[in-house]
Amino acid sequence: MSKTVILGTAGHIDHGKSSLVRALTGTDPDRLKEEKERGITIELGFARLSLPSGTLAGIVDVPGHERFVRTMVAGAAGVDIVLLVVAADEGVMPQTREHLDICRLLAVRHGIVVLNKCDKAESEWMDLQEEEIRALVRGTFLEGAPIVRVSAATGEGLPELVSALDRIAAGIPGKDSSDLFRLPVDRSFSMKGFGTVVTGTVIGGTVATGEEVAILPGGTVAKVRGLQIHGGPVERSSAGTRTAVNLQGVEKESAPRGSILCRPGTFSPTKSAEVFVEYLPLVPKPLRHRGQISFHAGTFSCVGRILLYGQAEIPPGGSGYGRVLLSEETVLSGGDRFILRGFSPLANFGYTVGGGAVLHPKPPARRGAGKAVPATLPRLRSEDPAERVLATVEDAGAAGVTPADTAVVAGIGAERTRGILKELAAKGMITDVPSSGKLWHRSSISKASSFCAQALTQLHDRNPERGGFPREEIASLFPTPPDPGFLSLALEGNASISRQGELHFLPARKPKAVELGSPLARKIAEFIRTAGDTAPGRAELLEAVKSVSSDPWAVEKVVDGLARAGEIVRVKELLFDGAALRGIQEKLVALIAKRGEVTVPEFKEMTGLSRKYIIPLLEHFDATKVTLRVGDKRVLRKK
Repeated sequence: MSKTVILGTAGHIDHGKSSLVRALTGTDPDRLKEEKERGITIELGFARLSLPSGTLAGIVDVPGHERFVRTMVAGAAGVDIVLLVVAADEGVMPQTREHLDICRLLAVRHGIVVLNKCDKAESEWMDLQEEEIRALVRGTFLEGAPIVRVSAATGEGLPELVSALDRIAAGIPGKDSSDLFRLPVDRSFSMKGFGTVVTGTVIGGTVATGEEVAILPGGTVAKVRGLQIHGGPVERSSAGTRTAVNLQGVEKESAPRGSILCRPGTFSPTKSAEVFVEYLPLVPKPLRHRGQISFHAGTFSCVGRILLYGQAEIPPGGSGYGRVLLSEETVLSGGDRFILRGFSPLANFGYTVGGGAVLHPKPPARRGAGKAVPATLPRLRSEDPAERVLATVEDAGAAGVTPADTAVVAGIGAERTRGILKELAAKGMITDVPSSGKLWHRSSISKASSFCAQALTQLHDRNPERGGFPREEIASLFPTPPDPGFLSLALEGNASISRQGELHFLPARKPKAVELGSPLARKIAEFIRTAGDTAPGRAELLEAVKSVSSDPWAVEKVVDGLARAGEIVRVKELLFDGAALRGIQEKLVALIAKRGEVTVPEFKEMTGLSRKYIIPLLEHFDATKVTLRVGDKRVLRKK
């Protein structure tokens, strides 16, 4: 496939953007009847241009009128090269400045200034216009960019413009096709015989005919029936390419402008994002904490509020960190660019006040938000992908984060993310738990380890008679119930915590002796001894001894003392009489010694017990190293 780039027009209304596209490509980007009647661009228009080097340029023509800046922002998303069009007879105008600000805030890096309608101006006048343009673009990505004089009406300067475009296009690197697939929808319509078709620029990854895509935020899943690039069918489209996608089995209403096509399960909608904001210098008033704004990202827009971190307001020309609260759901990824617009009190349209970058598309709740900038946010702005990945894992804290979500926050592809995570794990900076499918930063594990020790101190203080405590009791003292895998890492990572069987304890805290001759102890021991092989659970025991004590903690303390004395044995949730359990073990050992191995059904037949008992018993004998599980059978462990 030939190299492709996206060209976008920008500039004030009636400065000849659409006529320039027609002159370059022979395609009229104004396709609507109303556009032709009024002589202005209202919707996005599209064309293609083959450059001399063979590079294909997809052109997005945007409206210039101030009332259609929302549409302009949607068209500017994903642009590689901008053509800032300035009419030679009028010069720089308000939307010239605003469109330049928008392109800068969207991190467009390449462009050309086109001084159009040069057939309507004298040479000396155009010299003055070029001076004004150079002053306008000073300090922006267009400083030093070519200023090409053209006339879309006569064709003057068009060859020079095409040559300049080709030179710039040659230096633009190709997009990374390994990133997660996303296509922001800018048009959605129905075609007879085809069904629903959506168009947009693929801003990450690839998509192929026959694959399934999710349409977010709605969540509909559709099959890609066909793809077109520049009017021709293809089997695959990749990042940086304007693409038409024929979706099978959905109505156009399911994929409106502002929605996102992506792989099912890779992204999820959000109504909140942490951001870095750049505020424009010429805005008449500061951006205040909790200020209302209009938020534009890709082809999506809605109203929202901005919560600032560490400051009450951002002055004109300033910048800062904050959290955007949106009125509608959208799909965002780390590194996405956005535009903020304000509301004019004198008109029913807005004006651009700033923009910036998304740092965390689904941020966690933060205590004291607004008082200080969270420590990880500046690191999420890093140019180093490994630093962003590490910051993402650290920011997740005790909740942990999956590799897939890490890729979304860091704004890189899944395969690249896995490689970075593997390197970080090898350095001991993060740990993964396969059973949980999550990762944790070492600092989070360290904090949780310290908390486990504090929790055990508290449990020992409350229950001085008990020798140890199961994981469930320790977990109950966490502010938020911890992931089981994370809790294991925390307990294992603290050398001051010891373990015996299923119980954890602090070695320095010796349990106080339980009076095993008390009425409660005698009642418990008698009940469990009478039960024999059919050991009771905790609920049955509490019911049986309630005439002596109705305090669950008192019962638990006595049970713990009897267990330490060897009179009863905990087997999962069951309480076995010590003598009864030794009798079952002797029969099992004799049976295996005779047959060489035993299956679950054979053990069940031997004991006459139900699966409620035999599975916990077999697992207990495995854990106490009496037996060894080999497939579906048990054998005796070698001494």
